[in-house]
Amino acid sequence: MRKTIAVALALVLLLLCSCTNTDTTPQPTTPTEPETAGYMIIEEIDHCVVEPDDELHMSEEDKAHYKMLMEGMLDRESKINLSDSKEQNEYYLDLLKQSPYFFFIDDYNLSANSVDFTYAYNEEQQNKMLSFIDDKFLKIVNSNASENDNTLDKILNVYAAVAREMTYDHSRTKDMELESPLFQYPDDEIYLALKNSSSVCYGFAYTLRFALLQLDIDCFCVYGPCRDQGEAHMWNIFKYNDKFYTCDVAWDRSEEDYAQLNHFGKTTKEREVDSLKIKDYSSTFFDEYGEIECTDETFKMFRSIDRYSIVSTHTYFLSDFQGNEYIFDTETLEMKK
Repeated sequence: MRKTIAVALALVLLLLCSCTNTDTTPQPTTPTEPETAGYMIIEEIDHCVVEPDDELHMSEEDKAHYKMLMEGMLDRESKINLSDSKEQNEYYLDLLKQSPYFFFIDDYNLSANSVDFTYAYNEEQQNKMLSFIDDKFLKIVNSNASENDNTLDKILNVYAAVAREMTYDHSRTKDMELESPLFQYPDDEIYLALKNSSSVCYGFAYTLRFALLQLDIDCFCVYGPCRDQGEAHMWNIFKYNDKFYTCDVAWDRSEEDYAQLNHFGKTTKEREVDSLKIKDYSSTFFDEYGEIECTDETFKMFRSIDRYSIVSTHTYFLSDFQGNEYIFDTETLEMKK
C-alpha cells in the first residue's frame, strides 16, 4: 500500500513539474488586452485642469473663478457670479470652451460680473454623459498603473490606452480643414470619440492632453497644415525631464488597436519632415512659455517600433517592423535586444 501511495505521489509531482513554465524571461502583455489596473493613480477626475500655458497665466483668483464657473456648469446653475471684469469673465469662458464638458451648454449670456447658461440636455442626460466621460478618463489614466510608475511609464501607458480606445475615422476628411472650429475648441468631439470609439486627429489629441494633465504632465495640443495632403492635422507636445517632445497618437495608432512609437518623442524638425508645420507656433499656444522648440533626440531609437507593451514596472517589450524584439527600461532609457 505504501509503495502504491509513493508511486502515485511521484506521478502527481511529475505532472506538476511538467506543467510549470521554467522560462524566467519576462513575458509581454498583449497590447489589445491590457492588464486591469490593480492600483489607481487617481480616483476622480479634476475637471478644472487647463493647458500649462494657461495655468502659468492664471492667478489664484483666476483659478478660483474658473473653478466656480466649471462647478456651476456641472451643477446646472442658470446664473454664475464671477469677477467684476467682463474681460476676465470672457477669459474664463474661453477656458471652459476648451474642456470636454462645454458641450453641455446650449447658449450663454455674459455680463459684467456673471454668466447665464441654458443647457443642451436635461439633468439626467447631462449627469449620465458626465459620468461616462469621467469613467472613460479614469480607465485611460489608470491603465496598467503601478504605484512605482515614473513619469515616462505614465506617458507610455496613457499613450497606449488612448490608441486602444478609438479607431481613426477616415470618412471625415471634410472636418479636416484648417479653418474648422474643432481645431480651436473640442465641442462634443471628446465625448463622441469616447462614445463611438472613433475620431480624427483632434479627438485623439484632445483626449491625450486631458488625460496627461490629470497626471500633472504638461501637454499641449498643436495643429497645422499637412502640406502634401491639403488638410490640417493636430498632435501633441509633452514635457518630460524638463524637455519638450512631440507625439502623435492618431498617426501612431495601428489598425490592430495598439500603439506604435514611430511618432513618439519626435523633434520639431522631424515633424517638418512629416510635412507638418505648427500654425502660429509661439503666439497662439505659448504666450507664457514662450517659443518651444522640440530638439532633444532621446526617443529617436523608437522610429522603427511597430508595437510595445508593458512587461512590468519600468520594463516594456518592443518590436519593430522587421520583427526584431527589444526590452526597454524607462529608468535607464536603454533599449536592448
